[in-house]
Amino acid sequence: MLVPLTAEQQQWVDSTLQSMTLSQCVGQLLCASHPRFTTDEWLALLDRVPLGALTVRHVSSPELREQMQRLQERSPIPLLVAGDLEHGANALTDGTQFPWMMAAGAADDEALMRQMGQATAAEARHAGIHWTFAPVVDLNYNFNNPITNVRALSDQPDRVIRLATALIQGMQADGLLAATAKHFPGDGMDDRDQHLATTVNHLPFAQWQETYGRVWRAVIDAGVMCVMPGHISLPDYQGFTDQPEAAPPATLSAHLLQDLLRKELGFDGVIISDASGMIGLTTRVPGDERAVRCIQAGCDVYLFPETLQDYERLLQAVQEGRLAEERVWDAARRVLELKARLNLHRDPFGPKPSDADTARHHQAAQEMADKSITVLRGDGCPPADLQPGSRVLTVTIGAVSPFSRFMPQPELPIFDEELRRRGFHVTHLLNPGDDELLAAAAAADVAFVNLLALPYMVLGIIRNLVGHLGYWRWRSLFMDHPRVYYTTFGNPYVLHEMPHLPNLLAAYGDAPVSQRAAVKVWLGELEARGTCPVRLPQVRVRPLAD
Repeated sequence: MLVPLTAEQQQWVDSTLQSMTLSQCVGQLLCASHPRFTTDEWLALLDRVPLGALTVRHVSSPELREQMQRLQERSPIPLLVAGDLEHGANALTDGTQFPWMMAAGAADDEALMRQMGQATAAEARHAGIHWTFAPVVDLNYNFNNPITNVRALSDQPDRVIRLATALIQGMQADGLLAATAKHFPGDGMDDRDQHLATTVNHLPFAQWQETYGRVWRAVIDAGVMCVMPGHISLPDYQGFTDQPEAAPPATLSAHLLQDLLRKELGFDGVIISDASGMIGLTTRVPGDERAVRCIQAGCDVYLFPETLQDYERLLQAVQEGRLAEERVWDAARRVLELKARLNLHRDPFGPKPSDADTARHHQAAQEMADKSITVLRGDGCPPADLQPGSRVLTVTIGAVSPFSRFMPQPELPIFDEELRRRGFHVTHLLNPGDDELLAAAAAADVAFVNLLALPYMVLGIIRNLVGHLGYWRWRSLFMDHPRVYYTTFGNPYVLHEMPHLPNLLAAYGDAPVSQRAAVKVWLGELEARGTCPVRLPQVRVRPLAD
């Protein structure tokens, strides 16, 4: 459960709340995102809307700290600054990148999870970030789910509980960073994307209690400060068993947020909606009512508002009696309590990690990656006998993300750098055509084919490699070259769509540390010790005998 406030923290909450106007309370319920805003534009917005929180992404620590110092000086109530820090302080361009969460699940090391949490908290707080929308505690039951996949730890409740609670404890240990468990009531069942539709957790409630429910009870008992409901329904609990598609998403459901999450599971922290622009929400309620309906349902903070418009809409709804003033004051109190737990009223920043601290963070990230690499299929002799000067072809097959500012592009440069550092002559191809591939393969002593499919690279699907297979000739790689080695740097379920692969390593993500670890395993410098944290489809195609 939540750690109680100290007497000093409680006094700050009480005195601050007593001094606030209704307008200031409403402002506390908004978490704004304006990634292209300059500092002056943020300051101008703060003059019009007394924001409670904002989000940042893809910025350096010095740049962010300087900007946040000016914004904190302007705001009479400390601002909560949030980011999606799902695998380390990855919202910071100079933050330590840990492996993706499913790689952490494969490494299965609670001590490393705590170190990951502590490293993330220290680096984030120095830059002025206090709140992470992590960890993902979903269960990846449906291998076609486009949201969870390698963002999830596992499809095993016990493994998720052990690792997620260790991560939460590491993040929150020193009051530097608030963790947010997501996506309540649990993603990973549907094969659709909440960016495109309201998705459904169709488990009977009794079965939900034994799976997702166990996870949610565990993270709440571990003291997670925040919960993020998704645009996901739980029809059996909501009374929509016969019409599951009619059930409202959790972000609009008082039954899920107030009855299940608050009363039955005992969560007393901050509830923040998932992003408000997702179609899983926008198709269920008119635009001018979304913020009001989310707060009515039990969300304390509304994520990614139309900032000025939604601020005015919430105020108007209170004035017209459509939104209870008591609900607004209750939500504002919870936000202030979160700020007090993080001691933002004392200092919204933290000390800069020392060089030794940063080295330890990097070491922990690499150790986690080294422990995560998993042999999913192991036919053939590994190319450990390659000599310096060998000609190596690397081929990356992957979608080019439309979210180019925020998502990785399928180059995997660290893999090539590590090979070159060992004295190999490396030629790299990205989604090559037939002739280009054939010529390069003929000149190579060995070929590494790297498959990259990550959530959000193609919106709405995770099996996004299929459309890229036409770029290259499978036959030339399987029949004409004796040494071809495959690694998936994302989706571990690729054997379902490529059952004919003779070998496959799983790195579960494209983090630089994971690329380094995969090279070490292929070259025989490191044993693959990961245990696959999800159940894989059992499919295989073999050549027919003569």
